[in-house]
Amino acid sequence: MMAAELCERFARGETGVAWSPEHDASAAAPPGRLGGPEAGAWPHDIATSPPVNVPALCAIGEAWWFPRFGGLIGTDGALYNATIGEARHGSGDLSAIPGVRDGATRFTPPASAPELDSGAVFLPWGATFNYGHFVIDALPSLLALEQAGLLDAAPALAPTLTAWQRDLIALAFPGLRLHEVEAPVVRLRRATFSTSMDHFLHHPNGLLADVAARVLARAPAGSGARRIYFSRRGQSMRVMVDEAAFERALAARGFTIVRPEKLGAAEQVALMRDAEVVVGASGAALANAVFLPRGARVVEIQPLNFTSQWVRAASRQVGVDWRGYVCASPCPAREAPLLARFRRGFKFAFRPPLDDLLAFVDAAL
Repeated sequence: MMAAELCERFARGETGVAWSPEHDASAAAPPGRLGGPEAGAWPHDIATSPPVNVPALCAIGEAWWFPRFGGLIGTDGALYNATIGEARHGSGDLSAIPGVRDGATRFTPPASAPELDSGAVFLPWGATFNYGHFVIDALPSLLALEQAGLLDAAPALAPTLTAWQRDLIALAFPGLRLHEVEAPVVRLRRATFSTSMDHFLHHPNGLLADVAARVLARAPAGSGARRIYFSRRGQSMRVMVDEAAFERALAARGFTIVRPEKLGAAEQVALMRDAEVVVGASGAALANAVFLPRGARVVEIQPLNFTSQWVRAASRQVGVDWRGYVCASPCPAREAPLLARFRRGFKFAFRPPLDDLLAFVDAAL
């Protein structure tokens, strides 16, 4: 059905599914480039554009909502997979969700839970803590619901948010009717959601460009920095060996070295306003590429055991030139600094050849 009909049905408490409009903003985007000693092993085809998703808009009847996980389970036992897809990465059998057991085949409802008449669910599990998932999965999902008119009939629902999450929502959706909920489980008489909740960052469409434009329209003025490096020296999961030496070489080339975890969301967006080149290893901070000016360049350093094209896909929707440098990984853990190895969450280390990497960066300047 058309979105307008879905809105009418939802307002009456009925169910249905509609497609959001097709909207691919990547038509004139640069195709991207690959480099690095392991570029030949990159598992994607640089000559083929990343997939572009057209989300579905869904209206359902009575359901249990789990704020921390984004998930919806109907009171009839239906499990709405698009709301639960990201949660499967943290809990494959969904046993972390209260009441779910036996490999997600059985659900025991809580004896009591707060009840709400209606709500629009937009925040998947990954977006509750990860900047990239919030920017590319949650915000476009909220925009899809707004554009369809579904937020006229229901408030947007979320678990208790962080300051940076509230800041991004305020920039993109000033005046939004938002209800933050602390309870682990909520009973909704009717609910609506967009399927873009489920890993939209792997195949975004023009909704992402529209969200970015909204954020930029209200974000602070830029700092004037033209070259930005997102450092991961404060992160523990994926450690770049000799990152300090790489940062010194970039600083000599006029780069501003940034620790994104020390900045608020608005500050990160403001940094992007004037940037011409952004460099960083794969990670959530590179979601900021969507706030770069058209024609800017982003250089993503990808360890071979952690490859993807989500930054490339996001960059294309906003006309940013993506360049990927693929290096061997992992290297022996003993090559990483001792402090990094003993930080909670350490997974692996990688050592890109600095001279070759710097030559790749220089070609993007």
